Amino acid sequence: MARSAVLGALLLIIGCTSPAPTTPPDFPGISVSNGTDLDVALVVNGSAIATIAHSVTTTIESSRLPPLPWAVAVRASSGRLLGNMTVNVADVRTGGANSTGDAIRIDLSCGRLDVWVGPPLFGPAPGPGQPGDCRP
Repeated sequence: MARSAVLGALLLIIGCTSPAPTTPPDFPGISVSNGTDLDVALVVNGSAIATIAHSVTTTIESSRLPPLPWAVAVRASSGRLLGNMTVNVADVRTGGANSTGDAIRIDLSCGRLDVWVGPPLFGPAPGPGQPGDCRP
């Protein structure tokens, strides 16, 4: 009897655990277009992943990133938060007219910063930003 109770408890514990999060092998990476005068840090799930120099566009492949979901932040060299987003596997669909993704766009007085997963951002010309927003 005790043996079956232990087995039942073990099965209950196993049944209640969720599998470790994973990132599909074909999942797009995080793209950054830094059209500002600042160097920015790309931070994912609390870890600094890359420094993106000013006037650079790059993609960090998903194989270099932690498992989804991703808490993405972009910070100035001082650590000041410029923008953030959360990326979940269900948020991103690529290919065709129904492509979707996650993105943030930051218009500063010294240029535009776009960060996206999935299709690239399109839209209006950069806005004017705010005085002092380009300090590190």
